[in-house]
Amino acid sequence: MENYLYKCQYCGKEYKPNRRQKQKYCSNSCRTRAFVIRKIKGLNLPSTENKNIVKKKSETMSWAGVGNATAGTLAVNIATSLFTKEENKPATKKDIKEVKNLLLTRYHSINNVPDKPDGSRPFYDLQTQNIVYLKKPTNYGIK
Repeated sequence: MENYLYKCQYCGKEYKPNRRQKQKYCSNSCRTRAFVIRKIKGLNLPSTENKNIVKKKSETMSWAGVGNATAGTLAVNIATSLFTKEENKPATKKDIKEVKNLLLTRYHSINNVPDKPDGSRPFYDLQTQNIVYLKKPTNYGIK
């Protein structure tokens, strides 16, 4: 602790500081009055006697910052893909193409209707909107 006295920057009274090099005023009331006066004058800065005014550095981009941003983005993407159900994930261009191709075909097989005894399978015809039975085409030994 310092042994000499300081002069209050508001009232000019000498006082022994309780804190080292932080205290500019003798009491809280002097400190708040000085703040109100600075605020009224439009100076929201500390008094001009304070020589420890630090200029802010302009922000620059660094490789460490880019790496941190990339790692954070990767972590978020991995967490979302792990914890999001498949039916809640957004559709991709591939999914949309598959749906288009599925809709472009005229006949869609029906799995819950039994086949006929002659081997023909049930299909839903999109154009006529009826169920039709078609024989499965044989490959005649061609693979």
